[in-house]
Amino acid sequence: MKDQRAILKKCILEDIPAFVIAGDDSFAIPALKSYLNTAKKNGASQDFLDDMALVLEEMQVFQKMEPEKVKTPKLKEHEIESSKRNYGTNH
Repeated sequence: MKDQRAILKKCILEDIPAFVIAGDDSFAIPALKSYLNTAKKNGASQDFLDDMALVLEEMQVFQKMEPEKVKTPKLKEHEIESSKRNYGTNH
């Protein structure tokens, strides 16, 4: 499996937008399934598809083993304020 930390670090260092889906996010599994289907449909390499399938499996195992940690995501007050400062109030 690709080193997810390394990918995120590269995005941060190179100022590339990134989107993180955490294992405790109740929307993670449906989002990853949709992403995987889109990747298959649009010709992603088999290595990439296999790697994404491992990520999906890891999320499914985590959510099954630790259901008490799975929650609907919401922003904390300081995250809302940070977002307003960084992106304006229209986002």
